Amino acid sequence: MFASVLEIQLKPGTLDEAVNIARAALPGMREIPGLKQFIVIDKCNDQGLVIAIYESQAAQEAATPKAKEILGRIAGLAAAPPQRMGCEVNINEQF
Repeated sequence: MFASVLEIQLKPGTLDEAVNIARAALPGMREIPGLKQFIVIDKCNDQGLVIAIYESQAAQEAATPKAKEILGRIAGLAAAPPQRMGCEVNINEQF
């Protein structure tokens, strides 16, 4: 498995709007081949963490155009460009 991890600094008071935009994008995201999980975390202080888990790095790379389109919907809410990194997922267990 492979994860795309984004740290986003939002303009003050826009977190709820950003979450609503992400929530509205879920139906389209369910159609992305290889996307297994999508997680949005409120880090407080208008900071968000987005984790998208894919079945492979190739699936993540293939999904990049769609991911950029979705992130573009919240670009106006960001205080700075998101910090993105790709990571191998060593353990992904749900309890």
